Parts: sequence; C-alpha cells; structure tokens
Amino acid sequence: MIEGVVNAAYESVVVLAVQGPSGQESEIEAIVDTGFTGFLTVTPAFHVRRL
Repeated sequence: MIEGVVNAAYESVVVLAVQGPSGQESEIEAIVDTGFTGFLTVTPAFHVRRL
C-alpha cells in the first residue's frame, strides 16, 4: 500500500523512489492525479539534474 499526505493546497502527495539508468536512486514528491492511467513519466531535465 502507498501512503501519503494531503498538503495545504488539498493535493494528495506521495514520495516515490525512482531509479536512473545507472542504478542510482532518488526520492521525489509526486502529486497524485485522480485520472492516473498506470504510467509515470519524468522530464529529461530531471534525469540530468537528479540522477
């Protein structure tokens, strides 16, 4: 089960662990989209900056 919090803007937020191609992990906070379809994407800039 995934647990999260509701922030001051009434958004559901969860912390996710993401793994880059080199195996390095990083945690990000993600706002839950109620129309979630089963896929998560991050921008290429995130890969360069964080992983």
